[in-house]
Amino acid sequence: MSATIAARLDRLPVSRTIFKMVTLISLGGFFEFYDIFLTAYIAPGLYSSGIFSPVSSNVFGLDNIATFAAVFFAGLFVSTLFLSRIADRFGRRAIFNFSLLWYSFCAVGMAFQTTAPAILCFRFAAGIGIGMELVVIDTYLSELVPKASRGKAFAFNQLLSFSAIPVVALLSRYLVPSSFWGIDGWRWVTVIGSVGAFLVFVVRRNLPESPRWLEQSGRHQEADRIMSQIEGRVEHEIGKSLAEPEVGLASEATLQHSEQPESRTRTRTTPLASFREIWRGPYRRRTIMLSVFNLCQTIGFYGFANWVPTFLLSKGITITKSLEYSLIIAFANPIAPLIGHLFVEKIERKWQIVWSALGIAVFGLCFSQQTSQLGVVSFGVLVTLNANFMSFAFHAYQAELYPTRIRAQGVGFVYSWSRFGAIIGSFVIAAMLKEYGSLGAFGFIAFCMIIVVIAIGGFGPRTNFLSLEEINRVVKPRMDPPPLRSGATGPNEHE
Repeated sequence: MSATIAARLDRLPVSRTIFKMVTLISLGGFFEFYDIFLTAYIAPGLYSSGIFSPVSSNVFGLDNIATFAAVFFAGLFVSTLFLSRIADRFGRRAIFNFSLLWYSFCAVGMAFQTTAPAILCFRFAAGIGIGMELVVIDTYLSELVPKASRGKAFAFNQLLSFSAIPVVALLSRYLVPSSFWGIDGWRWVTVIGSVGAFLVFVVRRNLPESPRWLEQSGRHQEADRIMSQIEGRVEHEIGKSLAEPEVGLASEATLQHSEQPESRTRTRTTPLASFREIWRGPYRRRTIMLSVFNLCQTIGFYGFANWVPTFLLSKGITITKSLEYSLIIAFANPIAPLIGHLFVEKIERKWQIVWSALGIAVFGLCFSQQTSQLGVVSFGVLVTLNANFMSFAFHAYQAELYPTRIRAQGVGFVYSWSRFGAIIGSFVIAAMLKEYGSLGAFGFIAFCMIIVVIAIGGFGPRTNFLSLEEINRVVKPRMDPPPLRSGATGPNEHE
């Protein structure tokens, strides 16, 4: 019996080849995060140019900065909900490259607009590109990395991605308050991100397609060819032959065919994945849990990150000072995944998410009460660290909870709720800030984080050191399974 792609991948050691693929995938995440966090840092420039205002007389007005944030997340919502499944149909690599190119053109278009409606239009379109990109990054990464290294791979991915935040903060600190050659500084910040994204598109065109996806799609020769190339490079780098892969793992496609009537398996090699699959056991419970989680987590994550300068302005701090404070806080972003890389595989991922959410709630409430520079920066850094711990943990976690044939659309559907939450959260936070100040806004954020704790802590399965096929119950049973110890359970019986 020949080994499957999954078995061949999961026995690979961490090597330069794996690291290079993770890096190329993560470079896309760098500029996605650059644009996602753009709102917070160019907001003062949009205010000073007279295009948008912190709080307008009409909560849903086109000149409201909350609308600027909301339309971007509306684009993310549309993309993740309706377009993510095309990566399951056409492959990870093609959608991966197309989405980054789409975003790059839209960002340039936004930079040259002079009215709020035109800016909002291009901002919405850019959100569509980024929404596809982020879903494919999580899907692609989880399928290419061996099971013992998934957590570290996502931590490194987030390290590169979050490094974009101090970059955009630093650029904004010096460009946004000024204009160059008659062009507002916020426009330069936007163009720089677009050009960088295009350069990444050029560099990473040689990334291989996901062998897991190729095998699931019935393209076995291509999957074997790409897998053999990866194995050959890894053997050359480690200077010895690879260990023999485990033979007990059956491919998803094989098990899927064996469960179908003979008449259906004759008509097509690989069944088309149906949206209904994410609502069948055991995925139904996971879909509900992750939808609730994503609806609430984004309010804590972006509710702070996108509103830091505005929170500071509400305390009477000047635009220049608010950008300086925000810049200091921004430099904490890459620290969390850098530290997390050391222990990410030692602590179960679901508990990493739970403790991080509690940290956001507690430290966010403390931040809202600070008036001194030391207090603002210290608690701002603590909120940022916890938010980013939660981010790299849940990006790995939710990609693990669906099988290859529905991974992109499953992740896309549950992730779309985070975009919907960000849309609603933008307006709620704006209203709470206007009526109750920063304490009211952070009280709302803390409430959402408690829901995150209940959803993941109470209903999330464990995933550390399990293959994707084990997590998703596509492991072919052995002929003579070893007996379980008294009181022991299988890898998914806790569900």
